[in-house]
Amino acid sequence: MEKRKLGFILVFLAGVCWGSAGVLGKILMESGLQPEVVAMYRLILGFLVLTLVFLVLNPTILRVKFERIPYLMLGGIIGVAGGISAYFYAVKLISASVAVILLYTYPVFVLIFAKIFVKEKLTIRKIFSVILVIFGCFLVVKGYNLTYLRLTGLGMFIGLTSALAYAVYMIISKVMLKDIDEPTIVIYTLGFGALTLATFNLIFNQVPFFFETQTLFLIFLIAIIPTSLAFTLFIFGLKLVETGKASIYTTSEILSALILAFIILGERLEFPQIFGAIIVFSSIVMIYWK
Repeated sequence: MEKRKLGFILVFLAGVCWGSAGVLGKILMESGLQPEVVAMYRLILGFLVLTLVFLVLNPTILRVKFERIPYLMLGGIIGVAGGISAYFYAVKLISASVAVILLYTYPVFVLIFAKIFVKEKLTIRKIFSVILVIFGCFLVVKGYNLTYLRLTGLGMFIGLTSALAYAVYMIISKVMLKDIDEPTIVIYTLGFGALTLATFNLIFNQVPFFFETQTLFLIFLIAIIPTSLAFTLFIFGLKLVETGKASIYTTSEILSALILAFIILGERLEFPQIFGAIIVFSSIVMIYWK
């Protein structure tokens, strides 16, 4: 299989896996867990499982040049822990719909950063695809319904910060892929992200350590599917495609989130939402088949 096609499939599937985080997270939070605690366990367990698997496959996988560690740390703290935390806080301050719309502006930041730091071409096709993605996401999360909108200046700022954090993660990962193996990047960034959230929660929140069997199963799922598996697929795919295109491919996340919310949570889909999903998918197709 050619690299371009394989890269597209891996990144697209990463987005699909990320889409399960919303549904699983919602169920866990409805059971009484705080968003920050869900994010912490998601990263800690995801990191531990992934590290164990890759160490069995390759015991030298954790070896990395010392001068690269600050970059991996930056990716983990800002891109992983910062992105997840900023999104959760944005949801607290503004409506979830607006928070999602702001989060999905990250392809805009990625295109700009990719142009500056990795010298990728900024084409009309990419710009148009990003505009379509944002508009499609606006429809998917019912941005057209004013009853779902709740705005504050701080909330919007933090929402955009979450988008910026994800863009930083993508760019740092792309740069690191030049001389660091894919599994190493995933392990270190998830590890630093998990350490950051664990430290924060242990200081500022009451952290539960014992759970019912069903809750523990859901925590395990959110640690595996939208964390270990999603980040691994993304990093392996990112090595094969341009960063700007990868940022658009990962918007498959909102498509899978919409479908899973319909199937698992029983949420009713409105025609504008379906139309928005079609727009998002069309933008992905358009940027792939140039």
